[in-house]
Amino acid sequence: MNIAEQLLSGILETLSLQIAVIDEAGSIIYVNQSWRAFGLLYGLSLDTDWFGISYLDICRANEDTNQPLLLDGIERVLSGSIAQFTTDYLCHTPTQEPTWLTLHLQPMQTTLADGQLFLLSLTNITHHKQTEDRMSALTLTDPLTGLANRRRLEQFMRDEWSRAIRHQSSLSVMMVDADHFKQLNDSMGHAAGDDCLRQLASILKRYSNRPGDLAARYGGEEFVLVLSQTTQQEAAKIAERIRQKVMALDIRFAGHRLMTVSIGVAALGIQQSQSHKAQHARNQWLNFSEDGNLLLEQADKALYVAKKQGRNRVEVYDKHHRLTVPLSV
Repeated sequence: MNIAEQLLSGILETLSLQIAVIDEAGSIIYVNQSWRAFGLLYGLSLDTDWFGISYLDICRANEDTNQPLLLDGIERVLSGSIAQFTTDYLCHTPTQEPTWLTLHLQPMQTTLADGQLFLLSLTNITHHKQTEDRMSALTLTDPLTGLANRRRLEQFMRDEWSRAIRHQSSLSVMMVDADHFKQLNDSMGHAAGDDCLRQLASILKRYSNRPGDLAARYGGEEFVLVLSQTTQQEAAKIAERIRQKVMALDIRFAGHRLMTVSIGVAALGIQQSQSHKAQHARNQWLNFSEDGNLLLEQADKALYVAKKQGRNRVEVYDKHHRLTVPLSV
């Protein structure tokens, strides 16, 4: 081995980057020290001979969250369909916390082998990903109540609306407003007002335990509760329970006025009796991209009526677009 080769070998063995060289079939023919060290997380010894092990088989066994994308990208580089491939993926190790890696694969310019060789590198980005997730969570969370903020609500509504249409399932939304909140703030002070909002948020959070549910602060003293796979009648009953729980807090202000909430409810309900053609037409009309705020607007209109009717009550928006008195609860 000449000086240049010794320097190259020393560099590869010193790098924290995990390096492997694979052939056209995806079989490993070289790994550096960092790659071997990473193998320890799988219970392999540091001197494990990686030669001849299929990297594609390693990926298939790993059950990564984006495994199809990962495998497809690698196979396309090996076949010559694309010049290089880079992706981030979640790697589950048997002994450690899940690890995020950036994979990069590209052909090598070398005459060391009869066929084409490829340089594969893995970079551990777990810390960066965790920081990114924390920052993302902060931008989607209301700092006062800890609930989702309006930006998160909009994203969530888009996903749940599409899912409800796709799976022909119910989706309910309620708009919740603290009655006479300005008077409460003026009477008790902003610190006490903030505490009241936090208590209201805590009640709403109890009803958003499923993956398809979300409690969010819409703005000021207004909140939204999204309930997947929940009919209008079920949502109205939940809204009434929430109204009663707020009253049970027994928060009084401005001459012993009781803190209460007004709630408007709207729901997307799939009518199973409709013909397939009629249902398809309805779904087209309810396309989120055309009117993504439909349920929020309907719940807001129902909330307006609840306020006009004297507050401290639940109103629902029916399927014929008429505002009605509350369902029996």
